[in-house]
Amino acid sequence: MASHKLTVQPPKIMDRPYKPTIFCGPGPADMWPSVNEALNRQLICNMCDEFFNVIDDIRAGIQYLFQTKSKLVLAMSGSGHAGMEAVICNLVAPGETLLIAKRGMWDIRADIVARRYGIKTVLKEIPLTQTFSLDDLESTIKKVRPTALFITHGDSSNGTIQNIEGLGKICHKYGVLLLVDTVVSIAAEPFLMDEWEVDAVYSAAQKAVSGPAGIAPVAFSALAESKINNRKHEPPFYFDIKELALQWNCYGNTRKYHHTVSAPMLWALRCCLKEIANETLQKSWERHATVNKYFNKRLQELPVQFLVPKPEDRLSTVTTVALPKGYDYMEFIKYMREKHGILIFGGIGPTVGKTLRIGIMGVNSSFQTVDKVVDALANTLKVLKKSSL
Repeated sequence: MASHKLTVQPPKIMDRPYKPTIFCGPGPADMWPSVNEALNRQLICNMCDEFFNVIDDIRAGIQYLFQTKSKLVLAMSGSGHAGMEAVICNLVAPGETLLIAKRGMWDIRADIVARRYGIKTVLKEIPLTQTFSLDDLESTIKKVRPTALFITHGDSSNGTIQNIEGLGKICHKYGVLLLVDTVVSIAAEPFLMDEWEVDAVYSAAQKAVSGPAGIAPVAFSALAESKINNRKHEPPFYFDIKELALQWNCYGNTRKYHHTVSAPMLWALRCCLKEIANETLQKSWERHATVNKYFNKRLQELPVQFLVPKPEDRLSTVTTVALPKGYDYMEFIKYMREKHGILIFGGIGPTVGKTLRIGIMGVNSSFQTVDKVVDALANTLKVLKKSSL
């Protein structure tokens, strides 16, 4: 073996100092301390009994998280985008129509994903600081008659929360499936999958769930399950819910190998769901609402302006505010990180250069975090004023 000549030499991979940072952007959020411990638990084989014990725990936790009794619940190996792609490609076939309620970045992403599968898309668009009325959506559904409607519950690109209650009933009136993105809202904003007649929902672990990015809970209604089982098209193997349902033992005693699921991600998600169950959803929803109300009140002490004008349209996990004229957003974000150890983000997609996106969610949803962030914002506004204005 020593005779083989290497053309690429060993890289010098050096550890670098990294200053501890509070993650207060639109995601990821900081993790529960227990999740850090869970990530270091023993590896498990994807065909051993403990693997199936763990995924049974996770499936029960996902049912609670989404408030559904559906058996077709599991977690995708990948970020929230894996959930988005799986939901779309399993339920909407090439040539069928997906109506997208566009008000932010993630609706744009859904459009890109759908079109790459040969799905026809129709965009119903409103200004990024507003939310849809159900009457307006019904009028568009009645006109377009799509296979499915895609809508984002909480949008981290603009800080809005969309009312979903009643929308499923409207969709089903016209034979339309309802697909919902809850990546930045689940565990923080009320969400009732079965009661609201949602057909497919996906989320992610790294936001209000306070886990690592890399695993995405998904759930499907009985109506969506029927569409999947009777479809005429084949989605990519990796995203095929029919196959994944067998690996995740959704119907009991299948235990079929599909792909090697990351054991650390399973342990982490299981731990997150355990934390949420211990607190209860009602208390988590109440905590996020109460802390967000306090945050909004404290922000009014500063010379910033809410991007979303109506309080009822503001998301509890991610708040968007515009800086006074003359400040440089990137300079502001850099100062917050380097001088205060707090990570916040600027705009993304349609909100680039228009807003700060500040996340107070998951384990960070507390009065103490709010006070740290607001005090740091006040100092940064003061320090950078001379150089910016």
